[in-house]
Amino acid sequence: MSLREWYANRVVLLTGVNSELGRVLLEKILRCLPGVRVYVVLRSQNGLNAEERLKKIFASPGYERLRQEMPGAISRVKTFEGNLLYEDLALSTEDKAALREVTVAFHAAGPHDFFLEYCQDLPKLKSVAVASTIFKHRGKIEECLQNEKIPELPIALVRFPCIGPAYKEPMPGFVETLKAPTALMIGAGFALGNSELPAEVTPLDTAVNTMIAAAWEIGITNATKPVVYNAALLGCTWDNLIKKSQRAGCTFPYPTFGIRGMTSFEPLYWILVLLLEWLPSLLCDIVFGLIGRKQRILAEYDRVRNALQPLKSISTRPWPAERNRVYLLQERLTKEEQDVFPIVPEIDIESYVLCAAAATRKYCVNEDNIKSIRMIYLFFLSVPVILVVAYIASRTLLSRV
Repeated sequence: MSLREWYANRVVLLTGVNSELGRVLLEKILRCLPGVRVYVVLRSQNGLNAEERLKKIFASPGYERLRQEMPGAISRVKTFEGNLLYEDLALSTEDKAALREVTVAFHAAGPHDFFLEYCQDLPKLKSVAVASTIFKHRGKIEECLQNEKIPELPIALVRFPCIGPAYKEPMPGFVETLKAPTALMIGAGFALGNSELPAEVTPLDTAVNTMIAAAWEIGITNATKPVVYNAALLGCTWDNLIKKSQRAGCTFPYPTFGIRGMTSFEPLYWILVLLLEWLPSLLCDIVFGLIGRKQRILAEYDRVRNALQPLKSISTRPWPAERNRVYLLQERLTKEEQDVFPIVPEIDIESYVLCAAAATRKYCVNEDNIKSIRMIYLFFLSVPVILVVAYIASRTLLSRV
């Protein structure tokens, strides 16, 4: 049975919808699996109840394509007030009764202990897809459980490396949050790591497609125990990723003094970061303060540094992982479904980074920061011109004396 046939008219439970992965997962299900109804568990936060938070998600930039193509898609989503940190997800008795219709469950973020415990009480459940990470393992990362506490259920445990900007969907390069792989590939800041190692990055939409396809395979094979999938990588080294970003850096420069590159020599790393990133940012903010403008360059520097911080423990060592299962899963899809749900795509890295840089500028950067940096660059460009003109004028005057 094909993927779309299997998903037809199913009721899906989704948790972690407020995460970047969860948001894109919900958008993909609604847009590409039109017969599916989705039950979302959310908790009230910042004065908004679960339904209001869902409406806010639907109004976000990542849902622009869905709003245009399927404006009534939100009618297929039902929200339930709950919390992943509590037993039975803190659901009411009435909500638990309604959720007994669920046949597929996705867990996109957050602790999964109570979620999987609750899944054991769903009588019609056929498969569960759970997002995990490869970075909590050491040595060879095999396609089997490795000290992971997972109950004996039809579970697809999908381990991801760093999740980077989307390759194609919901739009090329789409990103809403500045994270480590994005900051590195767009040249927002210098990084510490071994540039010759494989780039431990998978695009956001590839991650979503892997979860959808893995849940399908678990369902059609009638698995009764957890199955592990290690998601595919971009297929390049950190060095290749940085080199392929040159065009993106020129076309859509990030509004900081960040320099592009990576080194494994830590003293050199700190010297370059302090002298070429932190110090210019500090000096610019001092100048802005003196002329009465808002000081924002150093804050942007801190934002980039915080984004790149997790990369240190990832890019300094290899993460050898078996990935046979995702390649076999790709082959199991029909040709049409491989186009709609690619899980091992062939990616043009330069185009990918260019789109990511454009999306980052559009969705992750304050426009005032761009204007401030432009002013600074114009100032530094004008200084040599002024000096040259002054020199020529002085020489001209002296020759006439």
